[in-house]
Amino acid sequence: MRASWLGYALGAWVAALAVGSGCSGTSDAGPGGAGGGAAGAGGGASGGAATGGSSSGGSGGSVGLDVQVSDAPPDGLTCPDGGVPGDPGCACGKLEFTIDTQQSCAISILPGFSVDGEGFISVGGQNHRVFAMDRWGKGHVIAWCDSTRLPQLLEAFNVTGYLGQTKTPKVLSFGDEYLCKPGGIPQNPLPASLAYQGKDLPAKYKGNAALLAQEWDVVIFCGFRVPWATEWSKELGEFVAVHGKGLLAVMDYQGVVTQADFTNMTKVTSPGGLAFDPLSLAWAPSSTSVSIECVPDLPPPIK
Repeated sequence: MRASWLGYALGAWVAALAVGSGCSGTSDAGPGGAGGGAAGAGGGASGGAATGGSSSGGSGGSVGLDVQVSDAPPDGLTCPDGGVPGDPGCACGKLEFTIDTQQSCAISILPGFSVDGEGFISVGGQNHRVFAMDRWGKGHVIAWCDSTRLPQLLEAFNVTGYLGQTKTPKVLSFGDEYLCKPGGIPQNPLPASLAYQGKDLPAKYKGNAALLAQEWDVVIFCGFRVPWATEWSKELGEFVAVHGKGLLAVMDYQGVVTQADFTNMTKVTSPGGLAFDPLSLAWAPSSTSVSIECVPDLPPPIK
């Protein structure tokens, strides 16, 4: 889909949570700024409205994959907003990774919301959020802005385990066939375990988030080059927030992705505090580190 694999690397602010402090997350009105030092992970979404939001913030540096987690079991974890890491029912783990991204869109955190972790790339002297992870109601959500590098994201840490909160999650994917279907790009393959359902979800799930949650733990949705014949925001929102499952919302740069795609996907994710921005972030040599000190509900890495 693109002429080169050269790019810039995903980055995030460093999260530092002291024992006894609440899990206060980051937001677009949060700490730090372009080139600034550090702020965190922990907290989660609360309140908010589906409008606006800047996409700047972040810090420099580079680091390889290094995941450490608490001794808490990966199944049945829960860490309510305001919980204290280390307390019973509020397990968290350290997450560090680097991904070389390519041309991408950007993500905003909506006013009144915060997130547990986020990642940025630097383009033209500005930092743009391309990754965000958070709790949403009873479940979990990740937003990602470079679909070509979806396989690398899924390998960077136990993404589906985090989203599904189980050791062996059942994962459904749908949306763009080229980038969301295993085998779509043979030289950069997605896991064969993903059960691709086509450009749309099966009709049996319309108005039936409970059935979707009964049959699957995680939904991966590449929301572009699709007909949007069915409006899935209610079902996907209930799948996550009510039934405690996980959604990975995947987009790409404006051009491949249309304005209508951005609007429709944001309708899905905005109740969780996340909006996708219609940008085309050109390639640029840049490297920033992902270092999230305490991600609530993070399961151990896949061995």
